[in-house]
Amino acid sequence: MTLALREHDTSSALDAGRRRWSPGQQDSFSLDLYHGVVAWPMWSTVGWNDIRQRYRRSVLGPLWITLSMAILVGSLGAIYSQVFRMDVKTYLPFLCLGFVIWGFISISATECCTAFLESEAIIKQIKLPFSVYILRVVWRNFIVFLHTIIIFVPVALIFRERPSPVMLLALPGLLLVYLNVLWLGFVFAILSTRYRDVSLIVASFLQLAFFGTPILWPASTIGEHALVVQMNPLYHLIEIVRAPLLGEAPSWLSWSVSLGSIVVGAFTAMALFRRASRRIVYWL
Repeated sequence: MTLALREHDTSSALDAGRRRWSPGQQDSFSLDLYHGVVAWPMWSTVGWNDIRQRYRRSVLGPLWITLSMAILVGSLGAIYSQVFRMDVKTYLPFLCLGFVIWGFISISATECCTAFLESEAIIKQIKLPFSVYILRVVWRNFIVFLHTIIIFVPVALIFRERPSPVMLLALPGLLLVYLNVLWLGFVFAILSTRYRDVSLIVASFLQLAFFGTPILWPASTIGEHALVVQMNPLYHLIEIVRAPLLGEAPSWLSWSVSLGSIVVGAFTAMALFRRASRRIVYWL
């Protein structure tokens, strides 16, 4: 009966979103995104149902995400603090935040590659803004992020990370990360629908980017080669959230790169969507 109610909630949300959308609006990226955001009850409900279905009949439910991340971060922190010869009190909060933020970015990017493909049946039957499917994927991964960021609280308490006003800068930083993930999801979803190899390329690139971005290792460890880190936009996206929570204000370069990538990414997604919006359904 519970499953039936969830399916009813999902179908009701889809119907509500369909009533707000008309066929003649599909060429405009801005209109598509606007109507997708307005239909937030739909994608937020469906995204939450995705999480509940993933952990259906599980005793701990989504808390398994928190538990597994805590074990992973604790294990890596104990090992790599010795590798980099850093005090675990300094290294573990650094690693915890970097790992959690990276998880949100990388998993969202990977799953957005199949955002249209996993909703093929809906796209072929119901006229909805394409942004709904991207928002659904990013939202459900943001829920996962909220589950995993909880582990920073005991880490901060154990290692006596003092609260400070600068921590509030993590909120606008998180907003910028979210917006960057959105445009990235749009681009990857369209390209992956047209060229199925793109999802494999993205997965391989993210594996390389993980080791090339200061997540496991601090940027200070590479000394004179720090310029390479400054040229990595993923580093700046992580830093605008991680640095405030560690009590440090992010650099203006990190803010500038994060804002600039939103502008460039939005125009890229807009141009790509304008060319592909009428063809997506035929590529499925």
